[in-house]
Amino acid sequence: MAKPMRIAMTLDIQEGKLEEYHQHHINSWTEVENALRSVGMRNLSLYSWESRLFYYAEYVGSIPFEEAMEQYAKMPRVQEWEALMHKYQKQLPGSTGDVWWQPMKEIYHQD
Repeated sequence: MAKPMRIAMTLDIQEGKLEEYHQHHINSWTEVENALRSVGMRNLSLYSWESRLFYYAEYVGSIPFEEAMEQYAKMPRVQEWEALMHKYQKQLPGSTGDVWWQPMKEIYHQD
C-alpha cells in the first residue's frame, strides 16, 4: 500500500461559535462521513485553539486528490453540510475567492 498523502489545513471560527460548530461535528451527517470515506479520506481530525481550527487527514484514494475532492463535492448532502459549516467559519486574512481552509506546509514529520 502506498503511503497516504498527509493533509493539514487551518481556518478560523467566528467568535463565540466554536461550541455550536463542535456540536455539529459530534452529530455529523452519515452521508458526509460516507462521502469522505468513499473518496479515500481517512484518519480525519479537527483540533481547536481559541478560534483557530487545525484539520488533519490522510488521503489514500486511487485518483489525484483534486479529482477526489471534486467527486466528494457532488455527493449527497455534502454541499448542504459545507454551506452550514461556512456559517461558522471565517476565512483567514489573505484568503481569496472560495478558499476557506488554508493548506499548511509540513515542516517536520516523524513516523
